[in-house]
Amino acid sequence: MIQVAKFTRDEFLNSRWQYKAGEHVTMIAPTQHGKTTLAFQLIEQSATQKVPAVTLVMKPRDRTVTKWQKRLGHRLVRNWPPFRTPWGQVPTGYMLWPRHTFDPDQDDSVMYTQFRRCILDSYKKGNRILYGDEIYGLAQELGLTRELVAVWTRGASMGCGLWVSTQRPAYIPLWGYNQAEHLFLGKDPDTRSIKRFTEFGGVNPQIIYQEVPKLRRFEYLYIRRTGPAMCIVGA
Repeated sequence: MIQVAKFTRDEFLNSRWQYKAGEHVTMIAPTQHGKTTLAFQLIEQSATQKVPAVTLVMKPRDRTVTKWQKRLGHRLVRNWPPFRTPWGQVPTGYMLWPRHTFDPDQDDSVMYTQFRRCILDSYKKGNRILYGDEIYGLAQELGLTRELVAVWTRGASMGCGLWVSTQRPAYIPLWGYNQAEHLFLGKDPDTRSIKRFTEFGGVNPQIIYQEVPKLRRFEYLYIRRTGPAMCIVGA
């Protein structure tokens, strides 16, 4: 049996997590397993004024996003690019959160326009973390797969890292885990998902079968492809 070290969340964030601009991050776990919270904890450790984070928010309301927007001091904007002020401190990030009318046709059209502008702007300018919490919605509902794939395949050279989360591996384009430098896998009772995990390039399938079923809620198997390195991240 292969031994995999386990660290508390604070231990991992403060002494184990290392991020370089342009690295892609993918988090896969069922709903209510803390993917959004984990993402913002990582962003808190990674985003800087020189490499800011931009979160693309699809939901009309989200308490977790609101809480972290205040905690991180990220600037809430409704349109992209944001209005530039000649004064004040430059934020370490933005929350791009278009207003909702609750008319799906109108709201989807606005989100498509604003998110597409932001994705392409981030890809062009680089040195940015682009976080898509609802990657299924961005890719499948809004039809932004082509733009996302461009960042996955070529954004690293620009320093543009695409961070995404999804409930199941089947809900994400293949690039989402084949191009990711950092993978966080949560417990999933679906054997099809575990089998898909074992197909990720550079991942020892024995460790997947051994560790993922033992995970508790809010715990993750962390895989860094360079090295490679693996550990369990506690709740």
